[in-house]
Amino acid sequence: MTISNKSKGSLKDIKTPRKSSKLAEFIGIVLGDGNIHHYQRGKKVGTYMVRIAGDSNRDNQYLRGYVANLMEELFELKAKFYKQKNANELMVIVHSRKLVDYCTRMGLKPGNKIANQTTIPEWIWEKKSFLRAVIRGLMDTDGSIYELKSHWPGLFQIVFDNRNLTLVKDLHRAFASLGFIASKVTYIKPNKSYRVYLTRKDQIRKYYKDIGFSNPRKQAVLTRMTAP
Repeated sequence: MTISNKSKGSLKDIKTPRKSSKLAEFIGIVLGDGNIHHYQRGKKVGTYMVRIAGDSNRDNQYLRGYVANLMEELFELKAKFYKQKNANELMVIVHSRKLVDYCTRMGLKPGNKIANQTTIPEWIWEKKSFLRAVIRGLMDTDGSIYELKSHWPGLFQIVFDNRNLTLVKDLHRAFASLGFIASKVTYIKPNKSYRVYLTRKDQIRKYYKDIGFSNPRKQAVLTRMTAP
């Protein structure tokens, strides 16, 4: 499959989902490792697409299974998959003008998320279930989970690292709204990014109980971490 800059995107009708935890999780996925692509030059529109990227080796099951199925369930649109040559990157792609328009109405701006400072839409703050779901989507795609072996064996971290300061600050706010004790937002100079994380054992267990991962690889690590 090739990604063409001349595709206008399908004008096929889509299912318009109501606000829900699943929609909030999808938005978290897009905010994490997704992109709303709307290429326009003059009156000619080149491309309308929504795409989610991830590691083709480690997250293949999550992308081809969970993410693609979630998009079909929400919007009744089938995704296509694009594997980058000479790179371990897989993209889940839906060409749809109406999906791009819908995502824009939901607060997901097309283009560069960092430049746009795209962040959690206001409606997600209405319910804690929405907040838990959007966090899950963010962490499934752009978060990491690991043991601090060299200095503190048996101590773990769940980390979110992103160049979008507004998004990281809102994630910190979302954690606080759900009763989590997260780190302060810190600037990571080598990466030119911002970070927030959970470290305390009780916070890791709370994350396991209250939020968890839909990404099987990360959920398996979290399960091992929280085992008695």
